[in-house]
Amino acid sequence: MSVQAQVLNLLADLQRKRRLTYLFIAHDLAVVKHIADDVAVMYLGKIVERAPATALYAGPRHPYTTSLLSAVPVPDPKAQRQRIVLEGEVPSPAAPPAGCPFNPRCPHPKKNDRCRTEPPALREVVPGRFAACHFAEQPM
Repeated sequence: MSVQAQVLNLLADLQRKRRLTYLFIAHDLAVVKHIADDVAVMYLGKIVERAPATALYAGPRHPYTTSLLSAVPVPDPKAQRQRIVLEGEVPSPAAPPAGCPFNPRCPHPKKNDRCRTEPPALREVVPGRFAACHFAEQPM
């Protein structure tokens, strides 16, 4: 972990001093939070949410992002978090389900037939925040 922290700090220093831009791809959202200004979350190879990092971490708009963030460890042992465990298998990217690709595993309480039949477009929900969910205006 200390080597990882040193590398991330080095990247941040280089970014600041050299005015660099990185495309940083990771599965560890705690690391992404530390290094990224803007975040794009992908599911089955497609962007399902894109936003400034602070906005995305404060209030995700896509159920998949909400699920991912619920799994990020919190260093405070007293903090209460509700972990969202997704049901089912990840579909094949070569044969995604009809409608929203996330619909078979989606825990959103408003999920309905539209989710199973109509693929949601990645659209601007609020200025600077994009989500591919029919219910992005009513996040979980």
